[in-house]
Amino acid sequence: MAQGQGQQRASWRPGASTVKATLVQGPAHAASQQLFFEQRRAAKRGPPTPAFSSTGLATPTGDNFGPKGPAASGSTPPATRDTGLFQPMHYQQETAFVATAHSAGVNANNPTEMAAWMKETISTRAQVPHYHTAVIRPELYNLFNQVEAALVALDDRLLRQTKELAWMASENRALQKQSAALMVILTGWDTSMSPSERLFMVNWMLEQITHVQASLQQRGWANFDGEYKYLNILSADPSTPPAGAQKWSSVTLLSFKSWDLRKAFMEAYGGTQGTPLYKDARTPVPRHHIRATPSSPQFQRKLEIPIRVLLQALNLKEETEPRQVVILWNAYGDGILEITKDISDWLATTPPDELMTEEATIWSYCWNKIDFGVQQEIDAAERDDFANARAAAKGTGKGMLAGKGSRHCTAPMIYSASSMPYPIDLDIRLVSQVAYVWDEYCDKFGENNRKCGDYRQATFSGAPVTTTPLLTAPTA
Repeated sequence: MAQGQGQQRASWRPGASTVKATLVQGPAHAASQQLFFEQRRAAKRGPPTPAFSSTGLATPTGDNFGPKGPAASGSTPPATRDTGLFQPMHYQQETAFVATAHSAGVNANNPTEMAAWMKETISTRAQVPHYHTAVIRPELYNLFNQVEAALVALDDRLLRQTKELAWMASENRALQKQSAALMVILTGWDTSMSPSERLFMVNWMLEQITHVQASLQQRGWANFDGEYKYLNILSADPSTPPAGAQKWSSVTLLSFKSWDLRKAFMEAYGGTQGTPLYKDARTPVPRHHIRATPSSPQFQRKLEIPIRVLLQALNLKEETEPRQVVILWNAYGDGILEITKDISDWLATTPPDELMTEEATIWSYCWNKIDFGVQQEIDAAERDDFANARAAAKGTGKGMLAGKGSRHCTAPMIYSASSMPYPIDLDIRLVSQVAYVWDEYCDKFGENNRKCGDYRQATFSGAPVTTTPLLTAPTA
């Protein structure tokens, strides 16, 4: 019986099913499905209606009880969706009887023969498939063909959007790299100093650099008597985001006009020693030193956060020796953090009492300190720096938005969210050992003669002998 049904289905598909598939994939059904998606897009962009709020909780309006009153002045009734994604085919009762009769070999055009067939009782299993073959199967195939047509359209859209998003992500990361190559992060500020109070220190630091003086001399700014004339080598004013009431971030971001200017600045002020902070020429700020750090792309800083959290946690461990930790990576992972049991147990312990924190574990304490601390301040500084540059470039016309709308695909994206500074799903895995790339290890210690010549070869300890361990697969 199974073989007979399979042959019957195979013989039925190429005929009627192919015709139906052609019909449902025609312009009428395609237009109906397009209208359905257009209505959904319009509904998503509109505000929530009184009948259904954005939280999903509705308050009864009372319209179902008693007569409906007049609509409020100026109000617009919520739009209803009349077009569905699929247009199912339903046989009417009389049509279903006729189709079943034809399938059973009965002449449906003869009323006497039709009436006699309708009075018969179903006595054998062979009589059951007639209704299934003549009514249920065509209705289902009609719906299946519409689903296939919709899935093909969705698949094409998803593929196109995936390619566009991948291209936009690569362009955005390239722009972040270009912007970061011109930026310097200044830390160590007194948080009570406003952005205007920090200009003296920034201007003084720039004034001490010979290359900056030569650059201003070439551009005719050397004889200018402005108070902060050395800020002209920056593409925008120093960016300092607020950090609460009457408080400012401990970070100030400088954006230089050229890479050679940033290089000269880092050669003068790079390092861990720092420069004593002054409010003016005669007023030092005790216990504050300004340290200059080259900026890195935002996406790179986000991927580095788990490592920074681990380093912060290790610094809390008194018996950690040595204090110098070598970080091994030649590429950034996909949100996967592998830790051993010793580290996992330490991260799960209660923070020391001297930290005076309410966090339950060292991991949560260090995570919140890093993620919601300086890293978030740097994000806000980058956001404000780009907003200031955007406003300055606009002037009285469209400026950098010439030829573009208010929202454009080429607009760079700087991520800054106060509630979720880390926008990546992190998968933490407990492992017995963590493999590392041997050649990268040799690079960090300057042992080029011990390299195996393949950055795909990883090891748990010592030079790799066989193939790459499968526990931690390094990414190229």
